[in-house]
Amino acid sequence: MRGKMETDQSARLARELDYYGQHAREWVEQKAGQYVVIKNTSVLGFYSDFETAYRAGAGAYGLETDFLVRQILEYEPVFIVL
Repeated sequence: MRGKMETDQSARLARELDYYGQHAREWVEQKAGQYVVIKNTSVLGFYSDFETAYRAGAGAYGLETDFLVRQILEYEPVFIVL
């Protein structure tokens, strides 16, 4: 059961993450540091902070559905856990 659950969760935002990846380079040039809200392949908007972006997504889509809030960064941070 655990394997299926992990697969389901990793796929939940696959479309949104793929869409972000397709547009990240152009957004870095125009909107670096801002937060983007994506649902499926639609951008709700760009916001200056996470809280504002999350509230906009929750207001537009509700809390019972998935949407992506992601900061637009030129270089993604890497975390190493030992």
